[in-house]
Amino acid sequence: MAAKLPKVSIIIPYREDRGWLNNAISSVKGQIYNGEIELILSKSDGNVAFNLNEGIKLATGQYIKYLCDDDMLTPMSVVNSVVAIDGYDFINGKAENFWPHGKTQIYIPPIRIPTLKQMAAHNTIHGGTLMYRADVFDKVGMFDESLTCAEEYEFNMRCLSKGMKLGYCDQILYRYRRHDNQKSLGKAVDQNSRALKIKQIQNRYANT
Repeated sequence: MAAKLPKVSIIIPYREDRGWLNNAISSVKGQIYNGEIELILSKSDGNVAFNLNEGIKLATGQYIKYLCDDDMLTPMSVVNSVVAIDGYDFINGKAENFWPHGKTQIYIPPIRIPTLKQMAAHNTIHGGTLMYRADVFDKVGMFDESLTCAEEYEFNMRCLSKGMKLGYCDQILYRYRRHDNQKSLGKAVDQNSRALKIKQIQNRYANT
């Protein structure tokens, strides 16, 4: 008798539907995975970290990943991630960046399994590709709700600083939508202010 596949919880944190939420939901429902997938829509006026944490509190899966409301999962994202995470606490992988007029670009991490020192120098992990064991949040804590950007960057460095084991999936796991209203790279974002905040996060772990 085949072993039962693990349950996976997917959290979509958002404040409002910017027009792509149904695409994100459809990409979850379209997963080619024979195990159970729990979809959690975590909506409030709080920031991303707050909505992620609220979703994590509700999650009952063995594994947890998040999906931004303007992005999508590739059809094999969950099954490939579940295979790759065996023996690890969390994993990252490849992503496809795509633009409104059809341009696409595959992101392959220049360092697939970075050390904490390497991560503190430069974030090479594409945040959307991440999957975590649920017990990581018991061991490391939750996302830092004081942050307004790079929440997953800080969390990943914290994981590494606490001895969590990082793995890599050599598959495209995530479709990252590029548009003017992006939280991280949109035209309305003050990139100088964002860079300063990221530097402050890096400084937390630079000498760890």
